[in-house]
Amino acid sequence: MSNHEKSFAILFTIAALGAMSFGCAPTGDEEKNTATVKRFYDEVMNKGNPKVIDEVVADNFIDHHGTDPRMSEGKSRWPQGITMIRTGFPDMQVTIEDIIAKGDKVWAYTIMRGTHEGGFMGMRPTGKKIEFKGVDIFRFVNGKAVERWSVNDGLAVMQQLEAME
Repeated sequence: MSNHEKSFAILFTIAALGAMSFGCAPTGDEEKNTATVKRFYDEVMNKGNPKVIDEVVADNFIDHHGTDPRMSEGKSRWPQGITMIRTGFPDMQVTIEDIIAKGDKVWAYTIMRGTHEGGFMGMRPTGKKIEFKGVDIFRFVNGKAVERWSVNDGLAVMQQLEAME
């Protein structure tokens, strides 16, 4: 190996180690956690299968939901919340626009779309299509979500349903 090749190999190794130490290279857990978040959106939100919650969410889960403090009670409230959303918007679909993992956290920027075809928060069906954006941050321990911070544009939903001006 020439001196030039040795220098390149050393610089490449240093750069790779530096990138890993700054979190530029995903770890196996980050990839698994990202896959778990994608599965949550697909199976639970898009297909309405609340049984998957037990597989991806820890028993000691805490939900720091930005718009509804009642949702902070833990994972036991999730099946009820999913049922409420899917009753009001049976065609609800969540699209992940961007997803990033770093350490034990996964950030997901999503867009939810659906048609108001059932009762929702005391409102009769309007037949109106809605679309709103949100950001969820999940924290994982041993492959299961133990915390979630969520912020979504609930005002946009109410405006689209003409429940508010």
